[in-house]
Amino acid sequence: MSGVPQGSVLGPLLFLIHMRDIGEEVSDSVLSSFADDTSISRPVSNVQEVEHLQEDLNKVYTWATTNNMTFNEEKFEMLRCGPDCTIKTTTTLHTEGGSHITPTPHVKCLGVYLSGDGSFSHHITETVRKARGMAGWVMRTFASREPEVMLTLWKALVQPLLDYCSQLWSPHKKADIQRLEAVQRSFTKHIRGLHDLNYWDRLKTLGIYSQQRRRERYRAISIWKVLEKQVAEPMSSALQAHFNERTGRKCSRRTLPSKAPGRCKTLLAASLAHGPKIFNSLHKNVRNITGCSVNTFKYGLEKILRTVPDEPPVPGYTAKCRTSNTLPGQVALLDRDARTGSSGGPPPPL
Repeated sequence: MSGVPQGSVLGPLLFLIHMRDIGEEVSDSVLSSFADDTSISRPVSNVQEVEHLQEDLNKVYTWATTNNMTFNEEKFEMLRCGPDCTIKTTTTLHTEGGSHITPTPHVKCLGVYLSGDGSFSHHITETVRKARGMAGWVMRTFASREPEVMLTLWKALVQPLLDYCSQLWSPHKKADIQRLEAVQRSFTKHIRGLHDLNYWDRLKTLGIYSQQRRRERYRAISIWKVLEKQVAEPMSSALQAHFNERTGRKCSRRTLPSKAPGRCKTLLAASLAHGPKIFNSLHKNVRNITGCSVNTFKYGLEKILRTVPDEPPVPGYTAKCRTSNTLPGQVALLDRDARTGSSGGPPPPL
């Protein structure tokens, strides 16, 4: 009975105008919207706070009624994080029609799976599955194995699946790092002329980064954007920079109390909030780049990254790894070798 044609130029603008006041009455929770996806969240430590969350949901339901809209209750999802099983089993939340909202172990939010345990293992599994599927389709569809053709297909069709939002979910577990690396390792093995080279040498020959190095590069760029106030809150207030004449600009890292549970410390270490460790390991001249476009910073970052060994952890190479392939680990190794005049040996001929 009303609306605008799908795909119109004016439609998205009118939709945003229509939706812009959806969270005006929400008082105790955080409401966020992107297009037609809306989420409400808040920390909960007792039954009363669950009731406050339900009250905020009811306010959104009232907004929908006032604006002649109806939510699709079949698409309601609820994700509960935390160790307090009592609250999870004794409290419920309801839809506009009074139905219970069933908790799920994973929720897909803007293309990224969030899990109740706080990890991104499920998302990484799905990412590897989709990337392998796309790589297999490429191998079946295109007969050419020439480097230029294969790299073009990889960068256009497969790499975006592995890169998407990797600043957020970048893994810290060796097993997850190897699973992601295996996709590129398998694909590059089929490129003409590279079959007999080991994976580390294939990366050098093709002039590409490992998946681990790409994710760390993205995190370094993200931290630089935060320090340059090029991103919105709350990241710009959560991470702060401090400057020293000798060491240059560095970013302070968020820490937890020593008595905090070990799992919480592990989750923090794997989060984007731990990105400053990567940024702080860069050369002072790169960290001090400021007041310019992101492309200028990327140019300076690339010059440094090309000098840092890229030896991702893959099965069969462990014995030759002198350190972890993280940027902080490799940079520290380079500094130590420069002081002692030593160097590592070549990778194994696998």
